[in-house]
Amino acid sequence: MKSAKAHAFVLLTAAAVWLPACGLNQAGVDPPDDTIAFPASAVMDHSGDWLFVTNSNADLRYNDGTLVAFSLVRAAADRDPAVYPPWEPCSRVSYPNPRSDPKHFCCWDALDRNILNCDERGYVGPDDDIGNGDGNVRIGSFAAAMLLQPRECPKTPDPDCATLCDPAGVGDDHLLVGVRGDTSLTFVDVEPLDPATPQPRPPRLTCSSETGEFLICDKDHSINKTGSALASPSPDAMPPEVTLPDEPYALAYDDANGLLYVGHLTGNTARPLSGGFSLFDVMPLGDAPLGTPRLIAPFPSPFGPNSVGSVGITSLKAYKPTDDMDRVIEGVTNIYASSRFVPQVAPLGVTADCPQPGSSVREIAAFPSGAYYTSPLAGSETRGIEFVDGRVFVLQRSPPALISFLNPYTPTEVLETCGNPTFLSQYDNGVETRLFVTCTSDGEIYVYDPSVPRLVQTFLVGRGPAGLVFDQEREVAYSVNFGDNGVAVIDLKRGSPTEYHVIQRIGFPRTIPR
Repeated sequence: MKSAKAHAFVLLTAAAVWLPACGLNQAGVDPPDDTIAFPASAVMDHSGDWLFVTNSNADLRYNDGTLVAFSLVRAAADRDPAVYPPWEPCSRVSYPNPRSDPKHFCCWDALDRNILNCDERGYVGPDDDIGNGDGNVRIGSFAAAMLLQPRECPKTPDPDCATLCDPAGVGDDHLLVGVRGDTSLTFVDVEPLDPATPQPRPPRLTCSSETGEFLICDKDHSINKTGSALASPSPDAMPPEVTLPDEPYALAYDDANGLLYVGHLTGNTARPLSGGFSLFDVMPLGDAPLGTPRLIAPFPSPFGPNSVGSVGITSLKAYKPTDDMDRVIEGVTNIYASSRFVPQVAPLGVTADCPQPGSSVREIAAFPSGAYYTSPLAGSETRGIEFVDGRVFVLQRSPPALISFLNPYTPTEVLETCGNPTFLSQYDNGVETRLFVTCTSDGEIYVYDPSVPRLVQTFLVGRGPAGLVFDQEREVAYSVNFGDNGVAVIDLKRGSPTEYHVIQRIGFPRTIPR
């Protein structure tokens, strides 16, 4: 089985621009089914051979955003001279990107001959019908975070809960997407492919009861309401509906309890429960496929408001703690939230009972739990937290810094980083661990050695990098470049002459979508 693990990260938000919730599916221009347009997030499929990319439709030129699958096998073959003949140089810097060959079209970048620019349409659809994106789907506009939930039983230590899920059960994986335009959690069924065999065709995507090609996800796959006003079932025969708050932005999956956390980017104390986090029950039951996520309830922000009453969450981290022997503690997932308006990171706790016999409903509540990580720097907005060998690293956006902690009360080092850093992520190649800071405004990535800690590398990646997906099998990372309307492939092979350098672009760089 492949060792490829995807760390999916999210959306653009160089300045975390607030976008109001609204319906954006009015009649107009249908989006293309095979291109990248203002990409927001990405994640690899179960086999590791396909990269799912959300297109946010940020300029509202189309009716909807999209979810598109791209072949990583074909992309890797195109940059391998042993597999495909040498490519010609691009004729100029801003190449018009025609698709003269429907199966392949790449050329070496006019400014940097280490970068192979390729038409992303060549990586859509099965091998024998490249460019056919009918199997992709349409989602709401302004997609944010996305993660893949495999059909696996929760790793809970509670034996009563463990018996409620049959590990031999079959069914599709779920892609879970926070969508800001229509304020929903959208879920898409994803056919799990055999990870032991390269896949010539993309996984089947389904998010509608209708049959057809390139369908829009229906209301049954876009969840924004619950019939229960409380985390526990309501005795009322017609309980009042509770609506998902605006700006569903960050996601984290608690696989110990079968719960999905959704962080809301912005809110205000004048609007109760806005700017906090919401919980969805996504626990598999019996041997059935994954069911519809159940919105439990929104919960208040774990952070105090700023001077004008604003609250919000920029990231959520699901962390597996280890014991004294550095072994992962089974059945425990810790969730951490970072604040948009104050320089803090908060741990979140949860109580989750097992479903009662004959019912899929269970009592669940969440709350802040434990000591906060508070920056020693006066300022605002944290952008992520990572745990490495007993150290804790927190990314602060204003002023820009990567801060090391021995414990929540003891910050030890402050490392300068790029202006307006947006995301913090961790990559372990089996020999060493590195921390990556995505610099959306600067188009750069900063790489840190957390063992020292120190900055070891900076490199240009393209306009508006919005997050990273790591591919351990191929020793590369994929940068979702919002401003370039494409995905940059970064070489992570140790000792390679192009280590920490972009070696391929899936999609010719362009500031305006095709």
